[in-house]
Amino acid sequence: MTNAQAEPGQPDLNSDVLGRIHQMMPTLSRTQQKIATAIISYPRLFVEKPIEDLVPWIGVSAPTITRFCRATGCDGLRDMKLKVMGAMRVGARYLEEPAPPTTFEAMREQAAMRAQNGVADAMRIPEELIEKAIDRLLGARVIYAFGSGGVSSWLIEEVQNRLFRLGMKVIPCRDGVMQSMFASTTSRDDVVLCCSLGGNNRAELEAMRIAQEYGAYCIAICPPNTSMQEAADLGLPVETHDDGDVLGPTSARYSMLFAIDLISFGAAIRSKTLAAESLRRLKQQFVSHIDPDDRRPLAD
Repeated sequence: MTNAQAEPGQPDLNSDVLGRIHQMMPTLSRTQQKIATAIISYPRLFVEKPIEDLVPWIGVSAPTITRFCRATGCDGLRDMKLKVMGAMRVGARYLEEPAPPTTFEAMREQAAMRAQNGVADAMRIPEELIEKAIDRLLGARVIYAFGSGGVSSWLIEEVQNRLFRLGMKVIPCRDGVMQSMFASTTSRDDVVLCCSLGGNNRAELEAMRIAQEYGAYCIAICPPNTSMQEAADLGLPVETHDDGDVLGPTSARYSMLFAIDLISFGAAIRSKTLAAESLRRLKQQFVSHIDPDDRRPLAD
């Protein structure tokens, strides 16, 4: 039995009944909308109240509540409550009323604080691990940067953006199947660098396994004590848990970016002569053909 399946005769607690109610809302009658609104707005109260309390609370009859439950695909009120409880295990903080900043200044301060906290988290990565990562990357024939998901998929583009200008060959890939295909072409002179905010991405884990089978060295920038850190030859631990505010953007991307900056900056310092010539060429072409102001960031 998988996490997404229920045993025969048991309620499927992973079924997103709240999402189903949201989708049904435009087609519901006024009475049904009263029940739906009560469930969506106050799921805890709906689950906790017995039927004799639900009737006066919502303002509809018991048979009407039962019919509504069945209309959503549930067997009855008990089944509905169990499925709402299952949805709340994951989505409780999305259902409860948030308390966002009330002024622009407060919003700006909170966003800045999150960015600072993200950088502070990445500063905890032990120096020796960063140095080992730099050693491997500088000696690599090819660096494959793998990442999937909303943040990790563009972090690998940043890996390429930071390292190619130092003369390194970097191939980013966000497609899970292609990651395994690239991994099957690696050799002992290659490095696979994975970025993951969750640390348990199956496609990246499989690609790492394949790459290691052919002798490639695998580095993972990911949360500590995760499958990816354990599977990697070298794990760079970055804490990615947020502060519980579902409205604000995650600060974890600052942590990951700072880790990438540490690696790229260290690699540039180590390979100063070669890196300087590569950067000079880029600046020469940039100033000559794109922007004559040589104080602009280099090709960013």
